[in-house]
Amino acid sequence: MRAAVITGPNQIAIQDVPRPRPRKNEAVIKVTACGVCGTDVHILSGEFPVRYPCIPGHEAFGVVDEVGSEVTGVKVGNTVAIDPAVACNSCYFCAQNKQNHCENWNSIGGTLPGAYAEYVAVPQGNLFPASFSDPGAGVLVEPLACVIYGQERARLGIGDSVLIFGAGPIGLLHLQLSLRSGAAVADVVDLNPERLALARSLGARACVSGRAENLAETLREREPRGYDLVIDATGSPRALKSAIPMVKNSGKLLVFGVCPENDKIEISPYDIYRRDLTILGSFSIRRTFLAALRVIAGGQLNLEALVGEKYRLEDLPRALDGMAKGATNKKLLVVP
Repeated sequence: MRAAVITGPNQIAIQDVPRPRPRKNEAVIKVTACGVCGTDVHILSGEFPVRYPCIPGHEAFGVVDEVGSEVTGVKVGNTVAIDPAVACNSCYFCAQNKQNHCENWNSIGGTLPGAYAEYVAVPQGNLFPASFSDPGAGVLVEPLACVIYGQERARLGIGDSVLIFGAGPIGLLHLQLSLRSGAAVADVVDLNPERLALARSLGARACVSGRAENLAETLREREPRGYDLVIDATGSPRALKSAIPMVKNSGKLLVFGVCPENDKIEISPYDIYRRDLTILGSFSIRRTFLAALRVIAGGQLNLEALVGEKYRLEDLPRALDGMAKGATNKKLLVVP
């Protein structure tokens, strides 16, 4: 079968590799589509530790093609979404139902072969039958599951004000979920005018350019005391630094975007103490995949607006390059 293989930092090629065979508790999935994620850019650049050669791709959707001898949850022909986080379910953190911090954690498309390929082998516990077949919605299940976990961490209150830095697919999922979870208003900051226009169409009250010299003043005109919840969905230390002063006294900051590992920002401990701030991280998924599928099946989110171009597997390097350069506004799909 054909697969995209990373052989070293910034080295990727389409190769012929053996088609996977299922172990007794696995199914082999024929990949319908796989979403392109910023994590893939980090993996390609060598920022995230992986074992080379590596087949990336973790936002996967497809059809069951073959099942192992002990698989009972799915059958050949089922359309499925794939949870890429593979936990051991026996370590200290798994025993506390904190599988995203599993001490033996693996990931499809990271430490395990991923879905930038024609076929991928997946443990049956990571397969979720889908009631829909649209590949655009399918590749957004995993990002939405991550966003739902972040929203659960933040515990948005009814009537709260929300500020989101970043109007890419992740930021726009946060926008839509926040408004449907009871936020009174949600404002968005981004550098890209097209993204801001899309955010406005999806319900954002104010859409503000991150390049504005008077960014803080503009936002304070909307919420003089700051926002109950500020979400960083950019992964930019500079944006995160701008986000902190916009948190209302006793408000919350959700650090959702993935900043470079060695980057630093300055923050006053006294400010955290005096203003009674809560700073939250949100890593990966914690039992939120089924919730994401139910939200999508319920039709409450506009996912079509978030889906962009479709690429052939051979064009994956071009798609990753565009994402690395910030030239993409929507979720890109790779269709093997």
